Amino acid sequence: MSVVNKVETHLARGTLLAFIFCAACSTPKPIVASNEVFPKDLASVNRELTSAESERVINAMASTRDQKDIDGARPFEKCPQGRWSEVYQAAILGARAIEMAVISKIDEVDGLRIAVITLNNDQGELVVKGDATHGVQSAKANVGLFGERVKEADALVDAFYSQLRMLGSIPRPTESAPITTATK
Repeated sequence: MSVVNKVETHLARGTLLAFIFCAACSTPKPIVASNEVFPKDLASVNRELTSAESERVINAMASTRDQKDIDGARPFEKCPQGRWSEVYQAAILGARAIEMAVISKIDEVDGLRIAVITLNNDQGELVVKGDATHGVQSAKANVGLFGERVKEADALVDAFYSQLRMLGSIPRPTESAPITTATK
């Protein structure tokens, strides 16, 4: 390698390092350069909250700290017996826990019918009776062509109830009317 090539290589590296150093040391531009309003902006940049609106926002933010019912917000509650809205999720998690898989769900008038499959390719189903008003009233399972896999069926029901109780122990908003939007 010639001396000229070495000098050119060092010169190119030096130029690159100088550029990087200058770029890193320069002050960044502010995120918002102007108060220009664009046609698709959802909020006005010139609007100020009234004292009532400001107090309402502060109360709503404070309510998240201690979960009070401020401004119609729905309080969080646990449901030890489980929620009807979480039945399908509990079935999926329960089946997964005992090495089964949920393959379909059929809504029925008095409940839910959930088809499962085992690792041995045995078909089965979990039938959950109940509704959103009364919750889960009963659950039973059949596994195998003729329902001969009683242990697996009992394990599926136990895993389902276990997961339903676990999901019910998570605080979630109560089932009530949706929160309305604020008026201007």
